[in-house]
Amino acid sequence: MTKKIALLLFRYFPYGGLQKDFLGVAKELLDRGNEIKVFTRSWEGDIPSSIDVTLLGEEGLTNFSKNKNYVRAIKEPLNHFSPDIVFGFNKMPGLDLYFAADTCFGKQAILKHPIQKITKRYKQSLEYEKSVFGNNSLTKLLLLNTKQANDFQSFYNTHKERITIVPPGIDKEWPLQKKININALLDISDEKIILFVGSDFFRKGLDRAILGMKHLAKKNIPSKLLVIGDDEKKPYLRLIQKLSLEKEIVFLGPRGDVASFMKSADLLVHPAREEAAGNIIIEALVSGLPSLVSSEVGFSNLVLNYQAGSVVEGEFDQDKFNLILEQSFASSKLETIKNLIMPLEKEEFFYSRFKFIADYIEKTF
Repeated sequence: MTKKIALLLFRYFPYGGLQKDFLGVAKELLDRGNEIKVFTRSWEGDIPSSIDVTLLGEEGLTNFSKNKNYVRAIKEPLNHFSPDIVFGFNKMPGLDLYFAADTCFGKQAILKHPIQKITKRYKQSLEYEKSVFGNNSLTKLLLLNTKQANDFQSFYNTHKERITIVPPGIDKEWPLQKKININALLDISDEKIILFVGSDFFRKGLDRAILGMKHLAKKNIPSKLLVIGDDEKKPYLRLIQKLSLEKEIVFLGPRGDVASFMKSADLLVHPAREEAAGNIIIEALVSGLPSLVSSEVGFSNLVLNYQAGSVVEGEFDQDKFNLILEQSFASSKLETIKNLIMPLEKEEFFYSRFKFIADYIEKTF
C-alpha cells in the first residue's frame, strides 16, 4: 500500500553525504508509487522534475534562527499535505521517522567550552536532538552503524526497539564509472596520488592531511594531495604556504566524477575529527581504493574488517598518522590491498540502503 510521505530537510545542496542519501531515498520511494512532498529551506541546483519540493525560504541571519523559523513555518503546509509519515533528515520535533547521518551532539557537547553551552545554538541543538532520541520520543530511528547507536543510547537511554541499523547506500552507477589518467589530466609527474574528499574541511581533518604531506616531503616520497570538496580554503592555503607545499596540494572543488578519481588514485585519507559513518569509506571500498582513516570515522571498522587500509586507533596522534601514511607507500602494500578489495564492487550489500529503507517503511507504517 502506497503512502503520503513528507520528507523534511533543512537545506539541499549537491555532493553532501546527507543530501545524497535524502535524494536516493526520495527516488526509491517515488519508484514504488508513493506520494512524496519535500519541505526544505532552500535547494541548490536543479530540482528533479519528478520531485515535488516546497521551498520555505532562508528566514534568519544564523543557522540557529533559520532552523527555528523552518520548524515554525513548516507546520501549516505540513498539516495541509496531511502525510501518513513525517520523515526527517535533520533533527527536529514532530518526526515519525528520522535518518541519522550525524553524530550524537549531546555526547560531543560534553567536551565543549562552558561559554558555548549557554548559546542559543547549543540549547536548540540539544533540544532538537532530545525531541528525536529522548526517552519520551516515539520517533523511529534509522542509524548507520552500531558505534553511532551506542553513542545515542548511552546519552539519551534511547529505547533499543526504536533503532534500526541500515546498510550502506552507494549509487548503483558507481561501478560503471571509468578509470582516468589523473597524472595526464592534471599535468602531474609520476607521483603517488592521495585523495581527500569532503566538504567540511576542519571536521574531516584536512589540516591533518596537509601535515601528513609535509612528512612525506621530508621523507622524499613524491606525492600529490588532491582535495575534492567545497569549503572555505583560505586558512588551509595559509598552512600550505607556511609549509612550502604549494606544489604538492591541489584543490579541485566539488566534482561529479569522484568515482573515476577513486578508481585511479593510490590512497584515500580521511583523518576526520568527527564522522558518524563516512560514506566516502564505502565509496573507496567499492572503487578498490585503499584508505587511511581515523578511528572517529564510524565506518573505520569496515576498513579493518575488509583489510582495506589502515586506521589510526584511539585518540588521534599526528605523528602516528604520519608514520602510517609513510608506511602505506612501502613496497607493494597499496597494490596488494587494491587486488584484495577489488571484488567488493560487486557486493550488493554496499548498494542496498535505499531499498532497505523503503522496505522498512512499507513494513513498519
